[in-house]
This record gives sequence, structure tokens and C-alpha cells, in this order.
Amino acid sequence: MSENMSLPDKRQPDHPEEKEPDQEEDQSASDNQTRVDKVLRKLADSEPEKLMEFMAMNVSSVGNPLLSKMNAGHVDKIINLASKHDERTYDIHKITTHNENLQWIVAHVMAFAASLVFVGLVVFILWLFREKPDVLIPSLAGIGGFVSGFAGGWGFGSRRKK
Repeated sequence: MSENMSLPDKRQPDHPEEKEPDQEEDQSASDNQTRVDKVLRKLADSEPEKLMEFMAMNVSSVGNPLLSKMNAGHVDKIINLASKHDERTYDIHKITTHNENLQWIVAHVMAFAASLVFVGLVVFILWLFREKPDVLIPSLAGIGGFVSGFAGGWGFGSRRKK
């Protein structure tokens, strides 16, 4: 760079009548406030519904005041808590899935056992009353009605679930 085109020193004012930086900030803040006041007055006079919309946007965009007080330690703690929450949720899901599978197995084992008991009962009745057709025929009719009613209810119930 040439000597006559050097950058001005920011610490020393070019003009002695220049204001200090703090005074300039105060002045610009008050100028901005008066401009905002003028704009709001004009807006309130000409279009009050626009002013209400503008005010609603400003109120909703304020945010949480605690966000300005957060630091890296807080963020680390939030991440750790979220991680622990995820682990606990996974453990609960794993236990719940295991319990549901166990319930399904128990229900099917019980249904199989009940079927075996029912078949055993039918075989026992057939063996016990094999020589007495007057008792065997109504017993078989009752067992057949029970089986057909169970099958019909099961089919009707499975159709209603869909």
C-alpha cells in the first residue's frame, strides 16, 4: 500500500468533535426508537389489523429466556439425559417385546393343551359309551354342536377384526 492510502487508526478520531462510541450507540438507539415509534403510530392509524399481526409476530418470536443462559455444560447434560432416555426406552421396548412373545407362546400352549383335553374327553366318552347307543348318540350330537359353535364363533370373530 502506498503511504498516502493508509488506513485510518480506529482508536483516534479523525475529527476532534466526534463523539465517543458509547455516546454514538446511545444516540443511534434513541434514533431507532423514535423511528419505530413513528412507524407504529402510522401503522396504527392506517391499518390497525396489520399492527396487531406485527405485534403477534414479535411476541411469538421472543423465544425462551433460559436459552441465553445455557452453556456447554448444560448442552452436555441434555445430551447425556437424552442418551439415557433412549437406552431406557430401548430396554423397555425389549422387555415388552419379550413379554408379548412369552404371552403368545403361553396362550398357544394353553390352547393346544385344551384341545388335547377336549380330544381326550371325546375319546373317553366314545370308549365309555361304545355299547350304549342311546347315550352315545345324544353325547356325540352335543359335542358336534359345541365344536361347530366354537368354529363358527371363531370364524365370525376373526372376520370382525379385519
